[in-house]
Amino acid sequence: MLTELDVLKDVTQKFEKLNFQYMLTGSLAMSYYAQPRMTRDIDLVVNIVPTMVENMESVFASDYYISVDSIHDAIQNEFIFNLIHIKSLIKIDCIVKKNDEYRISEFERRKKIRLTDFEIFIVSKEDLIISKLIWFRESGSEIQKKDIKNLLNSGYENDYLLNWLRKLNLNEQFQAVTDE
Repeated sequence: MLTELDVLKDVTQKFEKLNFQYMLTGSLAMSYYAQPRMTRDIDLVVNIVPTMVENMESVFASDYYISVDSIHDAIQNEFIFNLIHIKSLIKIDCIVKKNDEYRISEFERRKKIRLTDFEIFIVSKEDLIISKLIWFRESGSEIQKKDIKNLLNSGYENDYLLNWLRKLNLNEQFQAVTDE
């Protein structure tokens, strides 16, 4: 049976074959930096434009459920589209990269790491903290709060984080997490 890492390796190798820029985020990135969490989906930020969709379909269609219409909609609305690995039913959430100042900076700071027997690009720890603070602000989720604490306890680049907390008005959420 295929694992999330097997599917992650396959998807990212296909992205690299297509010259697509991407980065791992979400719970698998959390597992890399701090505390492993059970998950059955994979979150990838992708830098994709409409002209890339046809090539993507030709590379993925044999092993993945892929909807060209939903990809075009996601690109137009800077949202999410899914790939589903047909044999394992593992879902890949492909988050279309937004082009605001913060998301551009976040994507430029992605890092290349080795996972088992392959290399991938991953969100920086500081940017994962910021993304989780944004989710915490929107949802109040205790899971996000716990994740943020775990990430903060494993060290981070303070100046970068504080700069974006100020710019994105996340100081209140940061205090709520660190005051406990």
